[in-house]
Amino acid sequence: SSKVDYAVAGVRKNLYVWSVKTKQLMKVLDAHFGRIMQLEALTIGTWNSVITSSIDRSVKIWNINNIFEQVHVIDRHELQIDSISLSENGELAVTVTRGCVGVWEIRTGRLLSKLADSPLGAIVTHAIVTPDGRYIVSSETGKILIWNRVTEQVLSRDSQPGCMQINFLENGEKFLAVSCPNASASMAAPGDEQKLLAHAIVRGIPDGQTVFNFDYPVRLVPGLPFRCAVVTVDGQHIVCASIDKNNKDSIWVYNANNGMHEHKISLKGCNIKEMVSLLPLQNKPSQVAVITNEKGSIMDIKIRKHVRSIPKWGGTSTKDGKFGLYAPSRGGLELLELKKGSTVKTFIPKVAEGVFTVICMFTENDEYVLYYHSGRKTLRVFRTSDTEMIANYRMQAELTSIKSTTDGKSLVLGTVDGCISVLAIADPQKSEMQEFLKQLPSRDANWKKKLAKQKASARFKAAMRLASISTRFGTPVDEDDDDDDKDNEA
Repeated sequence: SSKVDYAVAGVRKNLYVWSVKTKQLMKVLDAHFGRIMQLEALTIGTWNSVITSSIDRSVKIWNINNIFEQVHVIDRHELQIDSISLSENGELAVTVTRGCVGVWEIRTGRLLSKLADSPLGAIVTHAIVTPDGRYIVSSETGKILIWNRVTEQVLSRDSQPGCMQINFLENGEKFLAVSCPNASASMAAPGDEQKLLAHAIVRGIPDGQTVFNFDYPVRLVPGLPFRCAVVTVDGQHIVCASIDKNNKDSIWVYNANNGMHEHKISLKGCNIKEMVSLLPLQNKPSQVAVITNEKGSIMDIKIRKHVRSIPKWGGTSTKDGKFGLYAPSRGGLELLELKKGSTVKTFIPKVAEGVFTVICMFTENDEYVLYYHSGRKTLRVFRTSDTEMIANYRMQAELTSIKSTTDGKSLVLGTVDGCISVLAIADPQKSEMQEFLKQLPSRDANWKKKLAKQKASARFKAAMRLASISTRFGTPVDEDDDDDDKDNEA
């Protein structure tokens, strides 16, 4: 520092501040989410600052005069957020990082807990929360775990290495886990494509008992992700991306109630070059969409026929199945009419901006369209009805996952710096959004006291339930009374 009373050092991603006089460590600051590469003192004139640059591509200036003021810590993970799962009421968010499963309270932004069965060396790949928020199903280091979210205890633990996906069945009463144990080794091996066997298991919640299982062949293509199985909108069928005897793409259909294989659908005459993913249609229980890089093809699994192809469609659609989105990586965003495949509206005109990562989707109520551009690092929100842009939010870091709440009023964002951001869509044309914003904890000065009262009330009610159960089932049996009853009967 300028008066040589403090010494500042950068260790990994933190700043350590020592007192030169007392030789005591005064403070540790969480400075960056990447390693600090360079540290420089700026003590010219009245300046008493430190400049840090990090591998996270940011430069920060720290005022040493104010460095001991109160710091409000924002919860975040150490590693990037890979995926987000929301409960149906929109109060809880479950995040996946490589090292743990995070449980967040959306309204307050607090990280409630970090779940890991083996805290040292855990590798978490998937995690989803049941619609009621009571249980969490995760895949960790080759095992499928079922957590009790309240007690943070593992209720079921079963081995299934190489998990590729986890999906709920029957509104969270069962779940489907598909694994391909040799997928990583096959992708690393030389060759254009690899033929493997995928293993699908349906288990119950919360006991984790296996209901049924089946195997089906899959083909892994370098450069393409694993093609996940999907559940039809009525929950009656499990549709898998498989291959036929000639090693060509085909669709295999299984019964979601007993796991019986019903039939296969060949894609030979459908002019489908390379299947990227499968998508169940929300308005037609018997139809699924085969998505490629060029188009989307709708297949009817009941009559086993190709219905129609929609050029440029990337797989995103509204709940009624009438409209979809076309968002090429080189720029532009269009609304497609899925019956004829024509462009109905244009949100962003075709502009040559270079090839970047693009994430686009509808909100849960289909009222807004979300568009993230990795080059601009902005999240744009468009109104579906009139294509007007109502928000252009600049991200603090690269976006890795995004979810919309069930009511469509908020967005939950996960970024590479391990932070969760919750945004409210403040549409000026919707008067109810003003009331929604007023009720947010960030707008209420007494929200901490109210939250403490709510939690105290919940704990008291839980204690009352435990007391009633213990008095009902835990009353000791009086042996003398039993003997008297037997004598009277005799």
